[in-house]
Amino acid sequence: MKVVHIINADTRGGAPKAAYSLHKALLSSGIDSRMLVQRKFSNDDKVSSYNSSFVQTQLTNSRMLLDIIQMKLFSKEERGRFSFASIGKDISDNPIIKEADIFHLHWINEGYLSLKSLQQLAKLGKPVVWTLHDMWAFTGGCHYSSGCKKYEDVCCNCPYLKNPSSKDFSTRLQQKKSEVYNELKPHFITCSNWLAKTAKASSLLKDYNAAAIPNPIDVDVYKPLDKKAVRKKLGLSENKKYILFGTLNVNEERKGFKKLVEALNILFTRQENLKADTELLIYGTASGDETKTLPAKVNSFGRITDTQHLVECYNAADVFVAPSLEDNLPNTVMESLACGIPVVTFNIGGMPDMIEHNLNGYLAEPFSTDDFAEGIKLLLNDEQNQKKLSAQAREKVLGNYQPFIVAARYQSIYNKLLSSQINF
Repeated sequence: MKVVHIINADTRGGAPKAAYSLHKALLSSGIDSRMLVQRKFSNDDKVSSYNSSFVQTQLTNSRMLLDIIQMKLFSKEERGRFSFASIGKDISDNPIIKEADIFHLHWINEGYLSLKSLQQLAKLGKPVVWTLHDMWAFTGGCHYSSGCKKYEDVCCNCPYLKNPSSKDFSTRLQQKKSEVYNELKPHFITCSNWLAKTAKASSLLKDYNAAAIPNPIDVDVYKPLDKKAVRKKLGLSENKKYILFGTLNVNEERKGFKKLVEALNILFTRQENLKADTELLIYGTASGDETKTLPAKVNSFGRITDTQHLVECYNAADVFVAPSLEDNLPNTVMESLACGIPVVTFNIGGMPDMIEHNLNGYLAEPFSTDDFAEGIKLLLNDEQNQKKLSAQAREKVLGNYQPFIVAARYQSIYNKLLSSQINF
C-alpha cells in the first residue's frame, strides 16, 4: 500500500508537524508512506518537495507571494485566517502521485493547491483521505470562524473580507468547494471530536462521514526528564515555579495571549506571595511589547526548531497554559502531556479530548479568566496534586496517542477504501 501525504510543509507549523508524525507512524507500521510538500525542512528521503531546486523554489515563492497579495487585497485579517484557494500547482503528473494508491490531503493552502488542483487530482480516480486540521474545508474560506456559523447554511457577508456582500468571495468559494468535492469524493478525518461535530453541522460536509482520529506523538522523544537537571541546563532556578506558554506565533489572537495576561493579573493580585516565587517561560515568535504586559519575570526562548530543546522547555515547567479561544487538537498541549506537564486551558474545541478536568489538567469555563487563574493556582499550590496530575498526563498520551495506535486506525480506513468498503 502506497500512501502520499499532500501538505504545504513537513515539519514547521502545527499541521505539518502532525502530518509528519503520522507519516513516521505509518512507516513504522509497514506502510509505504511518502510526503509531497511545497516546502521541505527535514532531511527525510521519504519527503519530496517543490523547493528542491532553484527554479522550483522561485516558482513556489511566487505562488506564496501571490497568495499573500490576494489576502492583503481582499481580506481584513492577518495571513492564514482566510484562504481563497485560487492559486496553486498542478501536481497530478508528479511520479509520486502517479505511483500512490491513496492520496492523503492535509493543510494545502499558502499557494500550494488550489481548488482546480484538487479537480486535477480527482481525474486520477484514486481514493482520497483528507485530514482536517482546522475548519477551512467546510467554510467559505476562513480557517476558524470566530463564532460565525454561516457555514452551516450559506456563507455570505463574511466578516473577514474587506468588501462583504450577499454574494461575496465566501459565497462563491463555498459553492465551488461543493462542486469540487463531488468530483474528488474525499473521505474526511478530523483530529478532534469537536471538529468532527462541527464539520457534520456544515452544509458542505453534512452528507460526508467525518471520523475523529487524533494526531500521534512520539512518546520516546516527548517524555519526562529530570526537572532539576533541565532547569540547570536552561539557566533557570531550581526552586522557582514556572508557567509555560508556547505557540508558533504568540501574537495570533486566536491563541489567547490577552486572556493569559488577564488571568495572571488576577492570580498574582490574589496571591502576591505566589508572584514572588513564579516566573514565566515563553517560546514562539513574540514581540517585546507583548511580553512586557505580563505581570511576572519572563524567560523567552524565541522560536524553537530543535525538538530536544523544546522537550527540555516543557520539562522545566510546572504547568503549561493554553488559553486558546479556538483550537482543534494543538500539538503543544499533547506535547506537554507527553512530558508529564499538566495543562490549564479553556473548555473549547478539541481540548476536552486531551484534558480530563482535575485528572491531567484543568478545563476552565470559556472564557473566564477568573476560572483560568484558579486552575493555575490549584496546580502551583498543591505539589502532591501536581505530581498526581503529572503522572496521569503521561498516561493519557500513552493510552491514546502513541504512533502504533493512531497508525492502526488509519490503516483500517485505507484498507476499507482500497476494498471499496467506503462506509467506515
